Amino acid sequence: MSNENYFQVFKSAIARIYNQNGKVVGAGFLVSQYHFLTCAHVVTAALSIVTSTQQSPDGIIEVDFPLIAPGQKVKAKVVFWQPVNPGQSKEDIAGLHIQDTLPTGVSPVKLVTTSDYWQHKFRIFGFPQGHDAGVWADGELRDIQATRWIQIEAIKVPGYQIEPGFSGSPVWDESLQGVVGMAVAAEKKRENVKAAFMMPTTVLVETWDFLNQTVEQQAINSFPSLSRVQEIKAKELNKRLVILEGDYEAVYNQLNYTENAESRNNLQRQLNRIEQDMNKIVEQLKMIK
Repeated sequence: MSNENYFQVFKSAIARIYNQNGKVVGAGFLVSQYHFLTCAHVVTAALSIVTSTQQSPDGIIEVDFPLIAPGQKVKAKVVFWQPVNPGQSKEDIAGLHIQDTLPTGVSPVKLVTTSDYWQHKFRIFGFPQGHDAGVWADGELRDIQATRWIQIEAIKVPGYQIEPGFSGSPVWDESLQGVVGMAVAAEKKRENVKAAFMMPTTVLVETWDFLNQTVEQQAINSFPSLSRVQEIKAKELNKRLVILEGDYEAVYNQLNYTENAESRNNLQRQLNRIEQDMNKIVEQLKMIK
């Protein structure tokens, strides 16, 4: 896939999150065919609950994908919750499961990791107050701080700074041609400072195990110089893997709400079979080189 195509996929994955009154409260981004990522404080704003809520909330959240299908809202529910706990690195993260069929053209982002961020150019799209249609900002990455977050700076003057409304936005790294983190906080104490912080992909992956599968799958999808036959095989295997992922999610959710011991055992056996099938496909994909 060309660099331009990767960036088009990035744009298609950006989600706009609404509260129960239809007001835009922040951003998120698709990380699989069924899941997207955002900040926990964006979710609490969407549900009008206390920011420091420790228990995973149950409410339905509406989102759309403004750069590919504006106004085509889909519903989502929280399936992973790392609440706001200031001073910790692994905080303020929410993973949501899409409940509806996604609009045509929406695709998950390409997640990337690195240990060297300094002066990497980045782009970001968010929804600051008064800009529900969204605005772009760009700048440079700096480096890690004590919480393992990465300082990012919008250095262009004039230009939009990263402020509330960008929370949950994916950060596109120009050098790595992928999403290197998620915007989580902006500088509020110092006027005229166009700095903010992102939670790097490495921390996101450590915090939400599901993302490990996503990064591994992207590595499988990115084999160089495949023949046409190999590309077709990889494409069909990936389709099957996505179907199995959905089956696994459905059975897993059913298991959580089943109290009957026999039914739980049957569901667990189904999960084991699906997992075995998924592992077989992953091994087949690894052999396509």
